[in-house]
Amino acid sequence: MRSTFKVLFYLKKDKHKVQPVVPVMGRITVNGTISQFSAKLNVPPHLWEVKDGRAKGKSLEADRINRHLDNIRIQIGKHYQSICDHNGYVSADKVKNACLGFGRKYKLLLELCDEFCKDYKTRVDVDRIIHSLLRYQTLRRDLSLFVCRNYKVRDIPLAEPDQSFAEKFTAYLKHVRGLADTTVSVEIKSLKHIVKKAFNDGQTDKNPFAYYYYVAEQPEIEYLTEEDINRLINGRVSQQRQDRTRDMFLFCCFTGLSYADLAKLNYEELKQTPDGEWWIGSIRQKTKVAFTVKLLPVAKAILEKYRIPTNRFNRLFPGNPDRVFPVASLKSSDASLKHIARQCGITKNLKFHCARHTFATTVTLMNGIPLETVSKMLGHKYTTTTQIYAKVTNQMIGNAISRIEDQIGEQFQFPTLKKEAVR
Repeated sequence: MRSTFKVLFYLKKDKHKVQPVVPVMGRITVNGTISQFSAKLNVPPHLWEVKDGRAKGKSLEADRINRHLDNIRIQIGKHYQSICDHNGYVSADKVKNACLGFGRKYKLLLELCDEFCKDYKTRVDVDRIIHSLLRYQTLRRDLSLFVCRNYKVRDIPLAEPDQSFAEKFTAYLKHVRGLADTTVSVEIKSLKHIVKKAFNDGQTDKNPFAYYYYVAEQPEIEYLTEEDINRLINGRVSQQRQDRTRDMFLFCCFTGLSYADLAKLNYEELKQTPDGEWWIGSIRQKTKVAFTVKLLPVAKAILEKYRIPTNRFNRLFPGNPDRVFPVASLKSSDASLKHIARQCGITKNLKFHCARHTFATTVTLMNGIPLETVSKMLGHKYTTTTQIYAKVTNQMIGNAISRIEDQIGEQFQFPTLKKEAVR
């Protein structure tokens, strides 16, 4: 519905004294909201027509006053129309501030996202990563679609959204866009971060999403058992590309590397000790935490397979010949893993991150490696993060109970009761 808009001029008289000239005031009314301002003009009371809100007569003085007031009215009308066309949210104060050029500029939500992404882009590869930038750009796209669909405008002022806006946006992401709970949670956190930063920087007077939380149910993260790993190692795949993807996945299963760390792995990060053992020593791309992990036999065998001649290496990696593996994009590699799993008889939904969970659970924790040590190998800042990866399996419980039996089995004896003969 079109908003009501009106501009009125009146004299600000002092009832307690006679004034030869009286200042002219203006009043803007939009949808019942009122904002007043000075027209920066003084008028003799006898020249003023109260009903029309302008000077009366055809004198040069009256003509000068009316031209000044008409110019103000036209400028206010232009700003009002511009705000209606671009923002959709109009108030009397907003029109006054836009016309008179004082007060804080009304920041728009999508404009704020654009500025945030632009600044974030300059920090990529410095203290930010490209994947995080893509996450904020995706949020900006979904916000634009949501605002256009629900509010019928291209952008909305940052002062307009409230907590219900976040609730409606969440429902839109889940039921219209069909996004998974974890993806919705990430977008809501990104939105809250952008708005909170704007609030802290003084770009808005309120943080409408400060008390809104969306906690997604933690999905059950799959990992491979020893049987699954053996099926993957011994299974046959139909394409050479799938064979490479399987090798890299298995390498991550036995080293705990993430896909990003695997992609940047180079030979300088491989260290050999005097006793002939090989280690990986690097810094996690995500957390910037140093990690160290010893290469197990399977990982060493895969590494040896990819020690290829320099000339072929240069053809595979023209930009960086020191890289260890021919890594493709994560999306295509995850898609390839689905075909590999089917060919190897594995029913689980394989993704590259599953390899990291497999290392944490099957390869290390199930073999008695302490959680703190696993955390160091995975490059986590806190052991609480490692606990998300750690799965308590029946085998781990059985092993723990067996150790207890070995230690205290002979220390406690319960007397055996003799059964009485049945008469």
